[in-house]
Amino acid sequence: MNEQSALAVDPVLVDTAISVLIVDDDRWTTRAVASALEDAGDIVVVGIEHSGEDAVGAFAQLRPDIVLMDVNMGAGMSGIEATAQIRALDRHARVLVLTTISPGPGIARTLEAGAMAVLNKTAPPEVLVDVIRTAAAGESPRLLRNLAADISLNGDIQPGSPARFPSLTDRELVTLRLICEGMEYVQIAGHLGVAESTVKTHARSLREKLDAQNLAQLVVRALQYRLYIPA
Repeated sequence: MNEQSALAVDPVLVDTAISVLIVDDDRWTTRAVASALEDAGDIVVVGIEHSGEDAVGAFAQLRPDIVLMDVNMGAGMSGIEATAQIRALDRHARVLVLTTISPGPGIARTLEAGAMAVLNKTAPPEVLVDVIRTAAAGESPRLLRNLAADISLNGDIQPGSPARFPSLTDRELVTLRLICEGMEYVQIAGHLGVAESTVKTHARSLREKLDAQNLAQLVVRALQYRLYIPA
């Protein structure tokens, strides 16, 4: 990690706010994203890195709540490998992929490495803040809106799916498709006429059957098996 990568921030604020590490080789992007988060009040940028290697070192030292990770960073370690190494350090690490207006290459592979959602670099500040707050609170299907369409539009080479086709119940299949639509658990529960806890049980079962670490990987698996096709 570079000497100036860890930013000077109030330790009391770090203890009470959502800590964020920004990783992108474009210094204008990191400045813009950091600036967009400055006025949130409950979010503090604790570090800025411009390479995958430095990102892993910074995460190990800073242990931020959220990592915003660019995928392609020129020479050296990619955001995909950096995400994998960060997740190896901490399987609970929450990594959000930073992408451009047109979905860039590597989205599916970064999700396969353990990233939990995709965040547009040029999104309005209020959207950036909302996504970070949502991710910091835990997994939510709301983070997945438009993800399946973005992956399909991008034409990214999707990681190979397990050889055995999963055996899903009708209710699990419907739940999977609604998750891919970005419906929140409470909305899915209302749609199915069941308790929210039942929907979460279906989601856990889907992760086991589809060998998915998180909800974002469920979307990737749904596309691999053609269990969901974006409109």
